[in-house]
Amino acid sequence: MRSGWGNLSVYSFNSVYSVVKSLKRFAWHFVLTLHRHKHTRYDCAGQFIKDYLRLRFSKTFPILVAYLVFVVIGIASGLLNIAWTYMQVTFGVSHDSLAALAPAAMLGGLVAAFFNGALIGRFSLGAVLVGGMAFAGFGLLGYALAPVWLLLLAVAVFTSVGKGTIDAAMNNFVGSNYGSSEMNWLHACWGIGLTIAPAIVTFFVLDQGGGWQASYILVGIAVLLLGGLVLLTLPLWQLRDSGGAGSQNLQRQPLGESLRRPIVLVGLLFFFVYGGIEIGTGQLANTLLTEARGLPQEVASGWVSAYWGSFTIGRILMGLLAMRLGDRLLLTICFACSLLGAGLLFLNPSEDLSFVGMLGIGFGLAAIFPILISQTYARVGVDHAPNAIGFQVGCAALGGATLSGLGGIFAEYVGAESISLFILVGAALAVIIYVFMLRFEGRAARAKRERG
Repeated sequence: MRSGWGNLSVYSFNSVYSVVKSLKRFAWHFVLTLHRHKHTRYDCAGQFIKDYLRLRFSKTFPILVAYLVFVVIGIASGLLNIAWTYMQVTFGVSHDSLAALAPAAMLGGLVAAFFNGALIGRFSLGAVLVGGMAFAGFGLLGYALAPVWLLLLAVAVFTSVGKGTIDAAMNNFVGSNYGSSEMNWLHACWGIGLTIAPAIVTFFVLDQGGGWQASYILVGIAVLLLGGLVLLTLPLWQLRDSGGAGSQNLQRQPLGESLRRPIVLVGLLFFFVYGGIEIGTGQLANTLLTEARGLPQEVASGWVSAYWGSFTIGRILMGLLAMRLGDRLLLTICFACSLLGAGLLFLNPSEDLSFVGMLGIGFGLAAIFPILISQTYARVGVDHAPNAIGFQVGCAALGGATLSGLGGIFAEYVGAESISLFILVGAALAVIIYVFMLRFEGRAARAKRERG
């Protein structure tokens, strides 16, 4: 009986607390609204309530759509992992043909990311998002409809342009309008989509006895529907400066002008190295564990899956912690965690501790990318941020492809155990570059104060 009353009391307290928080938020918006409209008198409470709901909708609706978009794009990115087994039979190509498809699927995304800021400046963020979703949606349908291999390669480039555009533009939108918590959750949604993708392909191929094409058609239609939703709510999709001004009030800078700023260049170097660590660890760990350390394949596969899973879980948790700890402290913890994890993987004191090390790398890296993307507007300035975010997203992808390939070359000629040293050096280099970024930020802040 006492236990039941205790649960009821806790429930009642939580309910009252939620109501008080809502009333407090409502009152705060009431004060802000009166401040903005100090020369206007509301004729009735209903008008204020309408304005309040409009304000809440304009903030809540876009971020929910952004989360859903990243889930779907994550699914689109993960389909090939399973579909390739059946795709090569359809087109009559060998396993090594993936070496042609993978670069094609990356090339368009790199170009789109690097020029994303220029496109946003020329058109608008909402228009760029809609265009990217049209490219990605029709491209995914093209995967299912392509009759020959060469046309599929062209479709892969077309689709990657769309996905790269969505990636950079949505990072710009969330970085401009929200905080690091929302940015962490945005990237967690991509991981959720990546996790769901294999089940979708398996469902159509095995459970329904159909072809892999059905999964691409389903996801392509979902992307196009979301693109239509963004188009219908186009005024909500704007970049905003620190003072709340909309896209039209921001002064866009040419790409070359942004690239001349040292703080931008240091950031690009960091994201290049970061991409190499994140992708390189995921791609090369299986070789390290099976060839150098003799683990069974099923155990090594479980380790790699846990590594990728730690990104999604880590970003959800780090999004919550960002509200409490702040970005600077959270980044310090993340860098320490990734460096310690890389050290454990390199030293290999025991099998269990090496596994803990891999999880440490994953949890540590999880929040670094979203937080530093979110901080771009404050770090480089609102005028250069759209360009910088596109560059950063592109450099992370380029680093993932380039440095993981370099690690594979080392493993081939030096030995598979060199992969652990490669990961440790990369983690240490990322910390060093981040320290330089902080120094450049400090110099830029002092110069701005002196000019002011």
